[in-house]
Amino acid sequence: EVDVVVAPCRGFQSAEATLGEYVNQVLPVVIFAISEAELSSSDENELREIKEKFSLPIFFFKVPESGVELISPPKNDSEKSSLYCQLMDLEYLGTSHCSCGAPGPSADAQSMLVEQFEKLRLLSAFSRQVLQKHLVEAATSLNEVHCRCLNIFINQAFDMQRDLQITPKRLEYTRKKENELFESLMNIANRKQEEMKDMIVETLSNMKEELLEDAANMEFKDIIIPENGEPVSSKDIKCCIKQIQELIISRLNQAVANKLISSVDYLRESFVGTLERCLKSLEESWEVSVHPARSLEKSKDVSVHITSNYLKQILNAAYHVEVTFHSGSTVTRMLWEQIKQIIQRITWVSPPAITSDWKRKVAQDAIESLSASKLAKSICSQFRTRLNSSHEAFAASLRQAKDGHSGRLEKTEDLWLKVRKDHAPRLARLSLESRSLQDVLLHGKPKLGRELGRGQYGVVYLCDSWGGHFPCALKSVVPPDEKHWNDLALEFHYMR
Repeated sequence: EVDVVVAPCRGFQSAEATLGEYVNQVLPVVIFAISEAELSSSDENELREIKEKFSLPIFFFKVPESGVELISPPKNDSEKSSLYCQLMDLEYLGTSHCSCGAPGPSADAQSMLVEQFEKLRLLSAFSRQVLQKHLVEAATSLNEVHCRCLNIFINQAFDMQRDLQITPKRLEYTRKKENELFESLMNIANRKQEEMKDMIVETLSNMKEELLEDAANMEFKDIIIPENGEPVSSKDIKCCIKQIQELIISRLNQAVANKLISSVDYLRESFVGTLERCLKSLEESWEVSVHPARSLEKSKDVSVHITSNYLKQILNAAYHVEVTFHSGSTVTRMLWEQIKQIIQRITWVSPPAITSDWKRKVAQDAIESLSASKLAKSICSQFRTRLNSSHEAFAASLRQAKDGHSGRLEKTEDLWLKVRKDHAPRLARLSLESRSLQDVLLHGKPKLGRELGRGQYGVVYLCDSWGGHFPCALKSVVPPDEKHWNDLALEFHYMR
């Protein structure tokens, strides 16, 4: 199964171009015949191009002149021909070659120069070296692919095993941290009532003069006030009172809400931040273990992903938004309504004239009618109710997440067992075979010496030399079945 291809003359096509047509389709053994005593400049240029493009070993053969004796006279080993020197300059021959141009014993398919006709038989050894080089390269590439695939499966099995161990702990940790957050906030709600009362009293006291001044100077919307200060209709009076009340409510609401933020804001990073990170890791563990499962078994499971997102939404709604008391929150709306109810109990004997003093008096009465203790109690009660409902919603969602992860982990465990017991050992067997082929090509089969010992699964022999090791011990094992073969191959992979 050998094709002999002779390059056409240079005027028609270069040797490099001819080689380019064949090099990707066959395993080339290149012979370069030289009829002159030295390489011409065109020969040297051609060889440079071949070396640069293909980097192939070449068998150089000096063709004997016609009429000259085919048996060459013996030549001194130290004597090197000009042809040899030229090939050394071109880096085709090196120091590992002997003076006759043949490669040394340790050389790996290097170029060879034959100047004596009777040594043409070295072409057989050269061809063997070239073909072996291709075989070793193929076996090496195949083994690299086998090992890379095997390592992917081993790493997947490790990730699955870690997921099986870590996910239940993460779920339990999430439950524990949320419980700590809930209890801490409930303690704050119970403990802060007196502080809130003092804070509301202090806030009202600090703001009172400013509020009265703003009320006295406020301009009413949609109400026409007579310039002479005459009394207006009862309906307009009520509108004026309502607008003064709303001024006080909005200013007090803002001041109290800002102070409440600072009392609980420190919890956000220590509890909510930790919980969010834990939920994220649960979601990532789903990504890591379910997607490889899809590639192996085409399984689909999106419920865990949705549950994880839902838990984060619950967490955000329950503890992030409500704790910070922004202007649309339940607590501040309740505060608004509470103050309205208290202020609306103020009654007037007769419709008065709407003056700055009157506006100031309305505002002062409204402020003095507020009950700080009732407000504080109502705020804490509302806060506790909200916390309880959020805690229950979170617990229910966590149970749902646990169920989702539980189903996923069962599938992961099945996959993990298949990877460990079936896929990885079978790949290891392929890896061992490609590695063995590589070893046999490079070093040959080891020769068994005397027996050193034996055990339940094999016999150990002395081996004088093999693969660059001398002396060495060699264990001969014959596994009884495919499973033992595969398991042993996996053991070889780990040990190597």
